[in-house]
Amino acid sequence: MARDVFSDGALAALNGALEARDAAGRLGWALARYGDRLLLTSAFGPGGGALLHLWATVNPGAPVYFLDTGFIFEETLRYRDAMVARLGLTLKVLTPTLEKGAFLSKYGLTVYQDNPDLCCEKNKVEPLDAALSGFDGWVSGLRRSQGGARGETPVLVATEGPTKVHPLVDWSPRDVYAYQKAHDLPEHPLFEQGYTSVGCVPCTRPPLEGEGERGGRWAGSGKTECGLHTFLKTRGA
Repeated sequence: MARDVFSDGALAALNGALEARDAAGRLGWALARYGDRLLLTSAFGPGGGALLHLWATVNPGAPVYFLDTGFIFEETLRYRDAMVARLGLTLKVLTPTLEKGAFLSKYGLTVYQDNPDLCCEKNKVEPLDAALSGFDGWVSGLRRSQGGARGETPVLVATEGPTKVHPLVDWSPRDVYAYQKAHDLPEHPLFEQGYTSVGCVPCTRPPLEGEGERGGRWAGSGKTECGLHTFLKTRGA
């Protein structure tokens, strides 16, 4: 399947045009360009309801892909199921080759602590990489306000795989909250316990005072990304 190839100038111009659009307009552009070759991935974490609602509005019935690593919070799974029912989403669950018990038996009971990059690669990156092969556009909820490497994220990122589309890239946490409140969307149940970003159980805690939105992910290590948004090589500028 043919993938987009942008010149540096064309990509910069397109990003400039999409920067001026709102989130629904960016999603509409992606849908017009990629049609049924466009997918959304969601972790169904805090604030995730905003993009899920937009997706269900702009592209109803289109699949939402969720990675179930085997280490997911039960609260996330309940929230996922509630949002799927509420918005009429078509859920596609991706799972790793090895289920949790077999994975821990092979790599060790504390692999998520001893080698978190390997843990993420096997349980997240590899299942997603296999799923992406059938798509030309990939929508995700990255926002600049999440900080770190995400601080300079453009609306579009051209990769060696599908073109990444970030409709909410310029939204603040306040924007997300306001959208969810305006549309009466439920929030992830762990949000009230101080979790502002939720991944796998062993590698997630609420951020401490002064830490950023994702400060509770892989706390105490230098790791800030699971690899889902960094494993594809970028093209263009």
